[in-house]
Amino acid sequence: MKKNALRTSSLIAALLGWLLFSALNVFVNWALRDRARLVRDNDNERTLNTILTELRNYDDFASAIESNPILKERIIGAALYGNNLQPVSWWGRVPPVFDENILKATERSRFGRYTIPDRQGRSAKFVLHFGRMPPPSMGPGMMRARASQTGGKNGESPLEQRYDPKQRTEILQNPEPPGAFPFNFNSFSRDRYFYIDIFHPDYWRTRTLTAILFPLTEIALLILVFYIRRLYLRNREYREKIEAQHNLVVLGTAAGTLAHEIKNPLLSIRLQTGILEKLCAENEKNEIGIINQEVDRISSLVYRVNDYLREPEGEKSLLNISELLAETSRRICGIAVTGTESAPPAFAVVDENRIRSVLENIFRNAVESGSPPEDIGVSVHTGGKAHNAAAGRIHGSAGAHSGNVVIRIFDRGRGIPEKDIKRVFDPFFTSKSTGTGIGLAISKRFTEAAGGSIGVENREGGGLLVTLVFPQYGEGE
Repeated sequence: MKKNALRTSSLIAALLGWLLFSALNVFVNWALRDRARLVRDNDNERTLNTILTELRNYDDFASAIESNPILKERIIGAALYGNNLQPVSWWGRVPPVFDENILKATERSRFGRYTIPDRQGRSAKFVLHFGRMPPPSMGPGMMRARASQTGGKNGESPLEQRYDPKQRTEILQNPEPPGAFPFNFNSFSRDRYFYIDIFHPDYWRTRTLTAILFPLTEIALLILVFYIRRLYLRNREYREKIEAQHNLVVLGTAAGTLAHEIKNPLLSIRLQTGILEKLCAENEKNEIGIINQEVDRISSLVYRVNDYLREPEGEKSLLNISELLAETSRRICGIAVTGTESAPPAFAVVDENRIRSVLENIFRNAVESGSPPEDIGVSVHTGGKAHNAAAGRIHGSAGAHSGNVVIRIFDRGRGIPEKDIKRVFDPFFTSKSTGTGIGLAISKRFTEAAGGSIGVENREGGGLLVTLVFPQYGEGE
């Protein structure tokens, strides 16, 4: 229960940490993009100011742009569009007709500027909207005056005057010959859009990098957070193991001292009770027998503690566990319990004395639980996935897999209260008034040292089911 709570709390902490780092990642990603956008907009304004400054010295876009290396490198196309949305003067690659629909999805600044990112061209189209339309009453005279200022005739722009639509498209998709169409600052008061397509490699490089790095960073943060969680859990496990080992050392020292200090007094008590049994009357021997029983119980406890503290793996050898089951059940229960005589051979590489101790503890608990010997049974299965999967669901089992020996020992005794079922393997925990609470702890320690697992659960209708799982010995091992 405590381990599950720790895992749950660490999982919640890991998720919260990931969310916190994700928020920081989002902020950094947004800050990088916003900085790139501000740098782009600043470059747009500087480019605009530069081109307008150059136009004061030249009368066309071509001369103004090509005279400045920075403008020539950065500008893909520039044009001045009239109210008919066709270019009045231009340079480079520009649309033959300005599409006003592209402005609908673009936020306009308060100075009438639009910035339209173009990922494919790795540029940004910078548009100034003058917002002026010709008066409805403009007559032919005014139109001719307008044409004279822009170099056209009969109210037409130079493009309309010199080229048909097919030629216009071809010209606009290729750089304009220097000085082909003159530029007049008076056009700004009458034309509708000033269009500049500016090359922004750094801006698009930042956008691409952030688009790639953001999900990768999220994944890396998730992996990092859960790796830290794993390290934390493993560190806790190591700390618990170290603490357990420390407790075992302390307990071993205490047990060795107790065994040495108690052994001689117990032997003296047994000698004195033996003398008293010979001297006392027959009706007083019952009280002396009680003393002997308590002396034996203390001796048994000392020996069991020593058994728990000794090296758990022992000397492993090939053993037929089915034969050991039949032998142990006859000795402890007085009969060969159900299933032991018909159990299939089950070979495993274990220490015989330690596994014998495990089986003795289980059979002794079954007898002491009040189960009739005929209701104690055993089943043995080897290498079966279905049986092993069932064993893995039992409380306390470390799980099983194909190639195992699965042993089930069951009875119809009192069972274990559900509130205590999770504590049955704790040293010195017992629900019996005369128990030592060390038997199942020893069984778990010896079983796991052999590479196996042990689990217990209450049976329907009363009684207990103990499941042992050992790696099965196979040919070639």
